[in-house]
Amino acid sequence: MSNVLEVFTDFVCPWCYLAEKQLHQVIHDIDLTVQHIYFPLHPETPVTGMTLEKLFAGRGLDVARSQEELAAMMRGEGLVYGPRTHTYNSLPAQQLAKYIEKLDDEDLAQVSQFRAEVFMAYFARGENIAQLEVLRGICRQIGIVDLDIERTLADSAAADAVADDWAYCRKMNVTGVPAFRFREEWVHGCRGVGALESLIRVEGTD
Repeated sequence: MSNVLEVFTDFVCPWCYLAEKQLHQVIHDIDLTVQHIYFPLHPETPVTGMTLEKLFAGRGLDVARSQEELAAMMRGEGLVYGPRTHTYNSLPAQQLAKYIEKLDDEDLAQVSQFRAEVFMAYFARGENIAQLEVLRGICRQIGIVDLDIERTLADSAAADAVADDWAYCRKMNVTGVPAFRFREEWVHGCRGVGALESLIRVEGTD
C-alpha cells in the first residue's frame, strides 16, 4: 500500500503551526512521503491584512485574552509565538511554496525550511507574509537568493498549483485545517503526536 501522508494546511492557522512540529516528531525516521496540500483558511483577507478583531467580529471572542492563552500554550510546546494583531493573506506564500516544491523535488529540504520560516515570520514576528519583501527575506534566509519572487507569483503555474490544492480540499470535503489523510484514514485537527502515530500505523509502514 502507498505510504503517502496528505497534510492539509495553511500558513495563517496556529494549529497548523503546532501540527507541523508534531508531524516532524513522528515522521523523522519513517519511510513516508508527505504531501502538503494548501487550504484557503481566510482567502478574503486583503493583501494589507485584517485585524483579528475584525476577523473574529460577532463571535463573542475576547481576542486579546485568546491570543495570550494561545501564546502560553504554544510556548509550552516549545514554539516561538509573538503578539499578533492582524491576519494576512497566505495565498502568495502558498504559491511560492508550491514553486519551491517543484524546484526541490529530490529531498524537499528547502520547501520544508520555507514552510518553517513562513510560520515563524507570521506567528513569531507578526510579519505580513503576503508582502514580497517578507517572502524575499525568507528565501534569502534559506539560501534561495536568485529567485524573482514577483515574476514567480505572476507565473500561472504557481497559481494553478494552489488552485488545484484548493479544488482537492473541496473534493475531499476538507473544511478546516490541519487535517491528515493516510491511505483511507483521517485525523482532523491538531490532536497531538499520539494521534498522528496511530494514523500512520508506524509498525505497518514498511
